[in-house]
Amino acid sequence: MAKYNRVSAEVKRDIKKAYEAGVDLIDLSLKYMVNYGTLRNISSKEQWQKGKSKSILQQAIIEDDISKRVELRDQVIGHYQNLHQSNLSYLMELERTGERPRVKAHEEALKNRILATSELYKLAKELFSIQTPMEKVDYELRQIKYEVGKRAIKDGVGVMFLSDAEDD
Repeated sequence: MAKYNRVSAEVKRDIKKAYEAGVDLIDLSLKYMVNYGTLRNISSKEQWQKGKSKSILQQAIIEDDISKRVELRDQVIGHYQNLHQSNLSYLMELERTGERPRVKAHEEALKNRILATSELYKLAKELFSIQTPMEKVDYELRQIKYEVGKRAIKDGVGVMFLSDAEDD
């Protein structure tokens, strides 16, 4: 009788990792040239769970994405703080010395720079979800109302959602 080759520990570890990441045993048997029945027996005996590490991996990707977005948002906020501080310092220096720009174009350029910074900041607020403390509180209150309404609908209790005008 012919003796069957055993699956090496290294190959078994790779197969288990792929299976727990969500790959089917049939695909793995074809890839690693191992009998499907053997893989099924091994996975059953060792109690492998398909897709177990997939959710962990997805959570790690989401957390990494969130941390990158927070870093970028903080950089943008810092940039606009520096621009504002620069403009404010210049205006304070003009006020302290009591002089105005001698050339009308310089005064117009300062106004344009301040207006452009203001408009760009409004755009950045939308793009990077930058909120004032009051906007954050308002947003969180809306989230709470939404969750309460969703839970009430799920429980079968009739609830009318209040508009913002009715909140006051």
